[in-house]
Amino acid sequence: MSRKSNHVVPSKSHGWAVKKTGASRASKSFDTKSEAVQYGRSISRSEKTELYIHKKDGTIQNRNSYGNDPFPPKDKVG
Repeated sequence: MSRKSNHVVPSKSHGWAVKKTGASRASKSFDTKSEAVQYGRSISRSEKTELYIHKKDGTIQNRNSYGNDPFPPKDKVG
């Protein structure tokens, strides 16, 4: 079972893009990373999914959970 999530990734044809996990095409493209992150956060919140923010080299810079986090911080449990 794969988890649904969104990714902010560098785009070859346009500055930055937001893609769903497993998608071959971007949901939307942006000139700046901050615009892409803002859009990615809004759709991840509405879909209650994970958002992965990548660096220019493609590695993951940050990850945010907007749904039911399977690994919540220990100080937030129970």
